[in-house]
Amino acid sequence: MPASLTAERHKRKVIDGHSSATARLTDRILGNNSDDLIDILKAIISEIGLSHISYVRFASNRSWDVSIMTSVNTYSRMWQVRYFLRRYTVIDPIVRHGSAAVLPFDWEVVHGDDPTILQFLADATRHGVGRNGLSIPVRNRKNTHSLISFTSDMPRDEWEDFKSSNMTYLQQLSALIDSAASIDANLPQSAVKLSLREEQCLVWAARGKTYQEVAEILGLSLGSVKTHLDTARHKLRCINLTHAVGVAVATGVIPAAALRDSP
Repeated sequence: MPASLTAERHKRKVIDGHSSATARLTDRILGNNSDDLIDILKAIISEIGLSHISYVRFASNRSWDVSIMTSVNTYSRMWQVRYFLRRYTVIDPIVRHGSAAVLPFDWEVVHGDDPTILQFLADATRHGVGRNGLSIPVRNRKNTHSLISFTSDMPRDEWEDFKSSNMTYLQQLSALIDSAASIDANLPQSAVKLSLREEQCLVWAARGKTYQEVAEILGLSLGSVKTHLDTARHKLRCINLTHAVGVAVATGVIPAAALRDSP
């Protein structure tokens, strides 16, 4: 490619905020369409030239596992499965930093020189997540907040230009994504309160995992898993585990989205 064309390609690009994809987000918020959020996110990354978008909602009464399970993202299914099987929820620096962050942050500033984290990020890059990442916290509801992440395979200098030119748009887009995702987030209230471990065990059991598989996924002993599931079942006043799962989903104790066909 001629040098002049390369330079032109790397020029700072300001995104038009009135894209068809953002219009679909607004229509979804207003109830004018029922487009699946992940389809809208895929359209957005196609329009603005990014690799992926991820949306995660954190709540004070939800475990991180459930927060990630109910996330909406455009990552490959292979990466989503690998993320859980390798227990990356324990070390993911983006989730850890983002769960408490107030300001947008570039992924480059949070990984430090921890070899475990660097290995995780390298694995993510190999699985198509993107070489660069930007996460934007959104805080507008009691006891919940969200993190919207944008990734790219742009060269670093082009990525820096992209961010500086489009930060305002990306923050506005993040607020729209959060609002659109909230359309599906109204769950019935329940007086039953599970501990984080009880919730984690119940969700994984509901996804068809055996006691032993749940123990391996969560790094617990088999006895601990059985105890947590028995305690959850008693709190829900159910006669067996299947009954407990049904009641927990129906009453919003665990979100139905955590049981969908994903990792």
